[in-house]
Amino acid sequence: MPPSAFGQDKCVTIHGFPMHYVEWGNAGHPTLLLLHGFQSNAHTWDTFSQAMADTYHVLALDQRGHGDTFWAPDGDYAPETHVRDIAAYITALHIEPTVIIGHSMGGRHAAMVAAAHPELVRKVVIVDTAAEFPAAMLARLTPPPTSDVPPQPEMFETFEAVVAQGLQQYPLTPEAELRHANYHNLYRDADGKWRWRWDINLLTWRQRQRSLRADLYTVLQRIACPTLLIRGEQSPLLTPEVAQKMIHALPQGRLVDIARAAHTVNADNAADFNATVAAFLRD
Repeated sequence: MPPSAFGQDKCVTIHGFPMHYVEWGNAGHPTLLLLHGFQSNAHTWDTFSQAMADTYHVLALDQRGHGDTFWAPDGDYAPETHVRDIAAYITALHIEPTVIIGHSMGGRHAAMVAAAHPELVRKVVIVDTAAEFPAAMLARLTPPPTSDVPPQPEMFETFEAVVAQGLQQYPLTPEAELRHANYHNLYRDADGKWRWRWDINLLTWRQRQRSLRADLYTVLQRIACPTLLIRGEQSPLLTPEVAQKMIHALPQGRLVDIARAAHTVNADNAADFNATVAAFLRD
């Protein structure tokens, strides 16, 4: 069969709950498993997935609490729980050993899966995932809870309001990419308002469990397979100094900085990102 020109939306049951993913390409080709970042979704990989679909079988997963995958009824969004989901997903689809490519939170989870389950992973690409954050950035990402009242989901009057906010927050990202990503990251409710397609309890978990402070360096030291660390040259999260420390921790690590890119590297400079990953996969 020729590879599909468009991604196919599919679901698989993992631990009794449905997990959504987008499948591209031919199942007879080597598999790439793509993991999105925090408060994101599988469709943020669509540009990359389409570029790779002639050569690879690409699976972009909505992780728990995100996109069209289930929201944890017990509010469990621990990194270790995500890792159990991902390992079970790989096994359920019989794609081991696979390449895992993860952005930000997804990069942390990719590293943890590779360290804990080396038999499931043959290569890893970690995209702008920081093992440690600048103090000011960490404080902004994990503000302490101000009360026991759970945060309320954000809502928007129009889709254009979301796009305008995104253009301010991500000035290097092409508008078409922002529109595409946000279209799949929102839903329009019965009242006409636009709301995020991710569980608000993700924020509560991050604030209360302080998961961003967990040690990633010891995880990196246990990754036996070749690993590519990609950093956006203008990233506010992953500093050059931390990137070098991460490379020193990785037994088979290499580092590439992508020009004209900040944190959302694959969206900001898709051409260079795609070429960099493709070269690593061919090695």
